[in-house]
Amino acid sequence: MTRWNTRNLLIYLFLGAIALSTASAFGWVFSVSLKTNTEFLQTSPWAPARSWQWGNYAEAWQNAHVGAYFGNSVLVSLSATALGVVLSALAAYPLARIPFKLGGTVLSVFLLGLMVPWMVTFIPLYLTLQDLGLLDSRIGLILVYATYNLPFNVFVLVGFMRTLPRELEEAAACDGASPARTFASIILPCLGPGIASVSIISFLQNWNEFFYALVLIHSPEKMTLPLGLFQLGQAADYGTNWVTLFAGMMITVLPVLLVFALMQNQITKGLTAGALKG
Repeated sequence: MTRWNTRNLLIYLFLGAIALSTASAFGWVFSVSLKTNTEFLQTSPWAPARSWQWGNYAEAWQNAHVGAYFGNSVLVSLSATALGVVLSALAAYPLARIPFKLGGTVLSVFLLGLMVPWMVTFIPLYLTLQDLGLLDSRIGLILVYATYNLPFNVFVLVGFMRTLPRELEEAAACDGASPARTFASIILPCLGPGIASVSIISFLQNWNEFFYALVLIHSPEKMTLPLGLFQLGQAADYGTNWVTLFAGMMITVLPVLLVFALMQNQITKGLTAGALKG
């Protein structure tokens, strides 16, 4: 066996082990979500469910308020993703396509946002939201999520926009189009893979984010899914309704798996296009 084949074999074995461990954990959560509480507590944790209790999902959705948490997550994640992508595209266009003296400095400021720990900005952010009256509000959480993803989105979109030929703007200028019209009518339609990439990644980050929701949201009716599951976990510590918690976990993770399975090619295209020539 050649050295190259040996190296590839080791890589595939390593990736296969990671995939197997992930699939096993997912399968275990799914199996537990279909058990009764008595069966879960009295049998082996790895034993499959004797009879599938699909009613656990209905109980989690209605009685454990997972349906309300799900609705809040959809609203917050989609709104924050849309706002963040629009702001990122508007910021990336002049940085990538319109030369100006401080362009490099402004881009460096955005990139610094990728390196600053969230602990550094959290207290000023909390005080700002408090002064604006946006604590314990979905709007405040949407604004936090949208700005949280700005540095990465701008970085990716700037790299992607730099791959577009300059002749696009030159042709638009000859036709008398303004920079705003050029961006909206010519550049933006060409950003399909880049927009898709940052939208999907932002959505997944917003969907799974826990800490900001924990600190900024206090009302139960405004909680997102990660925070709602945390509350269910705390309740399960003092009770026996564990299977509802596992059903809630499955409801939380299924949209993420679905989005990634359907859009993984778009993510790869958008990120590699910006990386090759950015």
